[in-house]
Amino acid sequence: MSTSRLAHLRCLSVLLLLMLSWQVHGQSLLPLGEGDRCRFDATIEMERAYVSGMCVLLREGDVIKGCIFNEFGITALDFTYQPRKGKVKLHSVLPMLDKWYIRRTLRGDLKRVMQALDAGITRYENQRRHITYLFTPVATLDTTPPENEPSL
Repeated sequence: MSTSRLAHLRCLSVLLLLMLSWQVHGQSLLPLGEGDRCRFDATIEMERAYVSGMCVLLREGDVIKGCIFNEFGITALDFTYQPRKGKVKLHSVLPMLDKWYIRRTLRGDLKRVMQALDAGITRYENQRRHITYLFTPVATLDTTPPENEPSL
């Protein structure tokens, strides 16, 4: 092969890799089908404090139910998100966060976080309030044993 042909093939392969990475980035991270679940490592960082733990999202009909809880199982937030209407409803909030002005900020920010996750983006920053939300997908483990491996 000539060097110009090799250069063209290299350029083409780089372009294909870039196109594939763009498609993966744009995939929704929200549960798509009825009964589907998604799990995330969730971190909400504020200037003076932070909340970290797990976030579990469950699709039931047209609604996505969400729960953020810490490593000890204490629920920080319990909410629902309606993707068609773009609305978030907070059902329960940790007592230290249960103030009307904090609930209003959380409701608006969770709406934007859910929209970002739907676009495949895992980070949202409320620049006005200096709050950063990071939702990192957790890989689910398949706990069923392979067919040829005996179970205990």
